[in-house]
Amino acid sequence: MNEVVFLIIILSAYILPVVIVVNSKRTQGHEKNGWLLGVIIFSWLGLFMYFTIVPKHGHKKRKKNKPS
Repeated sequence: MNEVVFLIIILSAYILPVVIVVNSKRTQGHEKNGWLLGVIIFSWLGLFMYFTIVPKHGHKKRKKNKPS
């Protein structure tokens, strides 16, 4: 039984960074896909890099100028 609990904890610790990146609004589109790939491969190191490199407020939407 202890092995099962240990396996669940380890699996949760591996999946948590992926869930954080998927639900983050800091990135979008292919950029998010790249970060997801990096987090899947490098797990917590990838998540640390994600938080240090990507701006906190994410991408700002551009307002389209409507001709009057």
